[in-house]
Amino acid sequence: MFMTSKSAIVAITLLGCLSVPSHASVDGIGWRSLDSAQIAPELVGVWQSEATGHLIAFTDTGYAVFHKVGELCLADTGQLPALQLFQVLPGQTRAELFFYDYRLHPDLLQNPLSVVRVDALPPHCMTADATAEHTLAETFDAVWKLFDRHYAFFEERTVDWSQARQVYQPRAEQAESADALFDILVEMLRPLNDGHVNLSWGERSFNAGRPRLRQQLTEAWRDADTELSEGAFVGQWSRQVRQSIGRVLDEGSHRIGADGAVEWGLINQRVGYLRVNRFARFDAHAPNRAAELETLRQTLVEASLDLSSAERLIVDVAHNGGGHDAAAMTVVEYFLDQPREVLIYAVPGTEARHVRLAPSGQGETRDITLLTSEVTASAAEAFVLMMRALPHVTHAGERTRGGISSLLPKPLPLGFQVTVSYQPVLDAEGRLFEGSGIPPEQTLILFPEGELFDGYAAGLEQLAQ
Repeated sequence: MFMTSKSAIVAITLLGCLSVPSHASVDGIGWRSLDSAQIAPELVGVWQSEATGHLIAFTDTGYAVFHKVGELCLADTGQLPALQLFQVLPGQTRAELFFYDYRLHPDLLQNPLSVVRVDALPPHCMTADATAEHTLAETFDAVWKLFDRHYAFFEERTVDWSQARQVYQPRAEQAESADALFDILVEMLRPLNDGHVNLSWGERSFNAGRPRLRQQLTEAWRDADTELSEGAFVGQWSRQVRQSIGRVLDEGSHRIGADGAVEWGLINQRVGYLRVNRFARFDAHAPNRAAELETLRQTLVEASLDLSSAERLIVDVAHNGGGHDAAAMTVVEYFLDQPREVLIYAVPGTEARHVRLAPSGQGETRDITLLTSEVTASAAEAFVLMMRALPHVTHAGERTRGGISSLLPKPLPLGFQVTVSYQPVLDAEGRLFEGSGIPPEQTLILFPEGELFDGYAAGLEQLAQ
């Protein structure tokens, strides 16, 4: 496990500062303002991350973030969260920057930005507005180079990126509008089939994920001959399927907490059931993420009491499309039997981070069946990897989506923006499931052809038996 003592980490913001960064325009660049007393002298200067392409310039009163994309240097447009902490390593030439609240997991710093000191910013760094002078062909080149440099999973996604350039660059050079270029980029990115790859320009947006289940729902919508839009039909399907647990749970045992993120109950008086619908948004009135996680913890305590009589447990993330890993870890801690290494972050450009968690209470030793589907993605898949490290957990259901990596957002010329999957997330044994998804030990099809609305509840009943 990577652990850092509090004495080695320096907070550059006071408690609560920069939860929403303040911006001031200085020479056309968005600077994030800080009290000068909060900036340590050893941090003043320019730092660069080769792994992520970030450039961060510190003065004694604030800092500005830039992105190096090929030969371009573009000012950040708000993608990078507010900086919370840093540590300067011996020699004063390397540092690690932390962009989320250290208080959430004071002994777990899994995602630092590793940077080295450089002499100065490149002379050509510019704001996003200034990129209007670039051509469509130059924008295409920036997108290709960005993915070539930072996308981590071409092999897993079976995409020949060099061949993609040969196919699409001539078309980009002939494009007559940004709309046309957007369409070309969509064609180039679609084969990645990666739900963490996004492209946006103006009001247009594209996600490269193409889950099989979503295609089934599109076909079902067409066959239904309904007046509902496709999106409304899919939303109706999701609500009906989630509500179908009402016919499985014992009467009067169904409970909901954490703003609908967590549901639980009993099946046949002996099987405890807990479903986590998402790893985010646990309390609409919470002032910050730390308060939201506290709401989640209290909800889990309540659920644990209600399920204390159960002989075994079903933990269901079959409808969970993700959120943030800190929430996933918070839930895992409630099911641990003892302290265990559960996850590895293969952080680009720095040492891998081994995540070790401890039980939040006395420790859970009952048998647990973990239920997943193709909907299970992102932070929910990190949750699955962590839970599979527990010997009393059996993974059942369908293979997960296979989109576990962290996202790297980047601005581009002409107002284009993308997100790139750049960071491998491995299980405790060092195995990678990006692209392929995490296969269950016990296969149970929850959404079979022709039974998209009924298979889920039937699967739960089967598991309970």
